[in-house]
Amino acid sequence: MSLQDKLRKIKIALSILSYIGTVIIVIVIATTTTLAYFPLQLFLFGRGDYLLFVSNTLNIIPVIMIMILIIYGFIQIKEKFFKRSNEQIEIIEDDEIIDIETLSRLEKVIFKLLNKLVALDNTITNIFKIIKICYIPILIIAVYCGMTSYSILYTDNIKVNSPMAPKGVIYKYSDVKYVNVGVKKENKNSYSPYYKVIFNDGKSVDFLGGSMHEDKDIGFEYILNDLDKKLKAQGVIKSVNKENFAEYAKGLDKDFVSRVEELFNKY
Repeated sequence: MSLQDKLRKIKIALSILSYIGTVIIVIVIATTTTLAYFPLQLFLFGRGDYLLFVSNTLNIIPVIMIMILIIYGFIQIKEKFFKRSNEQIEIIEDDEIIDIETLSRLEKVIFKLLNKLVALDNTITNIFKIIKICYIPILIIAVYCGMTSYSILYTDNIKVNSPMAPKGVIYKYSDVKYVNVGVKKENKNSYSPYYKVIFNDGKSVDFLGGSMHEDKDIGFEYILNDLDKKLKAQGVIKSVNKENFAEYAKGLDKDFVSRVEELFNKY
């Protein structure tokens, strides 16, 4: 094997390692962003002696957008640091054409994979160049909507925040008109319970419909069972649908399931 062939193979290996490193960093960024965003919302708005803090499921949208922005920034830095442009990977330049037939089967697979990764990288970069002008304003709107979409359960009232009412609307337990409890099918093998409280003005909050944080590490099932008893004492109407509950309970701790099932008791 000539020295030139060895150098070409080294370049292929280094390029593959570069992309593997990028993937690892992307995973770390995604995990860190997710872990940091929701605690930030809790820190900013979860004040007072609350029982349950529920962040709206739509909060995942700004989280994803922030991750994309960070990843794009990382790619841009990597491009500049390694001087990566259209001619950056010399192994595919016209003056260094590799004879694929001289490569082993594994080397052929790696070479084809590298070409696809380079093409994907360039495509993503081009897409970002097109949308980056309007991306930041949209991200700001998404973060605002996400950060102001949450509900807080207190011992004697419920605070519901939304983008239209960022300061929040406080409802007393006596403002609850009825409760709707059931299990919805998310996809083929995924089921999620819901405990929706509907107020006299038509607004509602699902205490199981989002990212939850319990004060003092008390399980949400204990908190909602206590709320359920208070609403029952007030004569609140309750609608229960136990369809899909058995599927939801599969594989879960029996004691936990038993406590959650209490929420499905009719008044």
